[in-house]
Amino acid sequence: MRHRYDRECGEGSEEMSKVVAVMNTCSKTHTVHAAMNEDGNVDISIESDCEKIMDLSKRLKYVTINDVTNFHESRLNDEEMRCGIGFCCLIFTAVTQAAWMELGMLSEGHAKKVKCNMVSYE
Repeated sequence: MRHRYDRECGEGSEEMSKVVAVMNTCSKTHTVHAAMNEDGNVDISIESDCEKIMDLSKRLKYVTINDVTNFHESRLNDEEMRCGIGFCCLIFTAVTQAAWMELGMLSEGHAKKVKCNMVSYE
């Protein structure tokens, strides 16, 4: 977990990376929180109004760096992990992006500047 200086409080504060996936096709929203743990893995917490994604949140408590950098060996692609979740669902992309921010592989400043990535149906 990153440690930052809080200007208002004048003391250090702990923050997590946060990514929100808005699924307009199914009217669901998934919020992913990621925090580095002492083992070097990234703890994952998911909030959603989708029952399938809340079931996933019980199975997916952390990701390793390999899970977010090696597509073929990633646990995120395991059938047990994806159980019942549609292939087009953005939850696994949101988990990966949150972990990348937490690991410093995606600049938080840049991510907040661009605000979102988008899939558009035209």
